[in-house]
Amino acid sequence: MPWWGWLAIGAALLGAEMVLATDFWLATVGAAAMTLGLALTLVDPPRVWVQWILFAALAVLFNAVVRRRIRAKPPGIEPELVGEPGIALAAIAPGAQGSVEVRGTTWQARNVGGEALAARASVRVTAVRGLVLDVQG
Repeated sequence: MPWWGWLAIGAALLGAEMVLATDFWLATVGAAAMTLGLALTLVDPPRVWVQWILFAALAVLFNAVVRRRIRAKPPGIEPELVGEPGIALAAIAPGAQGSVEVRGTTWQARNVGGEALAARASVRVTAVRGLVLDVQG
């Protein structure tokens, strides 16, 4: 396959990553294809089966190294927000999700307490699960 073929495949995969939610799988495979295409501009292209083996090795390498770093959990907000007071912006039934204000910012929150929270009720953050706070009254 010519070098520009690998660049075209890589560009298509990177474009598909922007449209589809594939959790960076297509991005790393697309980057591997583009890397191979750029490398083939520097040397005489080997046989097609060798190119596919190199592509597979690059894709595995990119997924093992790059994707792990991209998907690494950033320094969390969990220790910082646990125990913070807040205000329920609307009524939240037990186990239900609603909006709360903590530190002047609106958050999605799940009522983990046994009783319903009224609108404007005081709450306390008990845990952070991604961008959703567990709160109770």
